[in-house]
Amino acid sequence: MISNTLFLVLGGCLLGAVQLFVGVAIGLWTRRPDSAAAKHGRAELHRAGAIAKRLQNLATEMSSIINEHCSELEQASQMLSLDGSQSDEPIPDAVMNVIGHIVHANQSLQSKLDQAESRLKEQAVEIESHISRSLTDALTGLPNRRDFNVRLEERMSTWQRRREVFSLLMLDVDHFKNLNDTYGHLAGDKVLTALGAALRGAVRREDAVARYGGEEFAVLLPNTSLEQAMLVAHKVREAVARIAVEHDGHQIGITVSGGLAAIRADERAETLIHRADEALYAAKRAGRNRAFAHDGTECRGVTGEQEGAAPAVVPQANVSTESLPAMVDVESWPAKIESAKSAADQPREVISAKLAETCQELRQFLAQRAQSEVTTSPANLAK
Repeated sequence: MISNTLFLVLGGCLLGAVQLFVGVAIGLWTRRPDSAAAKHGRAELHRAGAIAKRLQNLATEMSSIINEHCSELEQASQMLSLDGSQSDEPIPDAVMNVIGHIVHANQSLQSKLDQAESRLKEQAVEIESHISRSLTDALTGLPNRRDFNVRLEERMSTWQRRREVFSLLMLDVDHFKNLNDTYGHLAGDKVLTALGAALRGAVRREDAVARYGGEEFAVLLPNTSLEQAMLVAHKVREAVARIAVEHDGHQIGITVSGGLAAIRADERAETLIHRADEALYAAKRAGRNRAFAHDGTECRGVTGEQEGAAPAVVPQANVSTESLPAMVDVESWPAKIESAKSAADQPREVISAKLAETCQELRQFLAQRAQSEVTTSPANLAK
């Protein structure tokens, strides 16, 4: 029991220290080299160093306890190996004293191991909290680029095993530098925070939104084809367009440009990101505030995203012009009315008396209206 607990404590210390340093190293390597990120990275590294130091002290203390316990057991063994003639005590009493000494040493060791295990659990909680912070963007509360890379690898693994298609949407805030220059970096931070909240609300729970770096965001869309991802991009753009950040009496609105790509056969994660970036750059070149998709061959605009697109053409019914009143050539109305009367006199299906009366009233009204238009026409007035 003591041996198992001992190995657990020492193994936990070593594994925790290794995991901590590897996590911090990867986090610092993937983070972009801006000043805020560098300060945050140094703070995280200092915190990781403090945790690692405490783990090292705990391991050293446990090693000292183990050596002390081994010495006590060795002493007990020597006492048992003494010849009875060399001891003034009866052999049974000497054996009982040695056993009591061993029991006391084991109890002391067990107590110290329990304390060490408790401290190790506290360190494990702190390490877990530290790792969680290293996976989260401090400003927006979204997963950071390191967490995004982990999730992307998971998606790639699922794609390779089960061919579950997924898409990637890369987003970039339009004219973000101008926004910072005009309103200040505090306003820019507010905009990024509001954008993170809007993105979370615009996608499904299973979609992974991350701050990729600076003003760039990434959205992983599991079980989503390129055509379905286009609808998501349009929904995201609409959600972003509704953002209004209040800062120093100003209402700040933003737009985003987006680039889409869906995973293709035998494609690596780096290639997928590259294609989504290419589509994003195409959206920027096309005027921003829109999304483009890379289909594996070329970039094309997402339907409904382009500004100034030609409106849809509604097919016109094939209606004869003779069935419509000629509002310009009013002098031809009487002839057309007479023709209509003639057609009305042809045999028809029997209709109700009320409907026939209504039709007759309508014909009379049209005839009077036409006669009035003819009388007041410019040609007749000139005569």
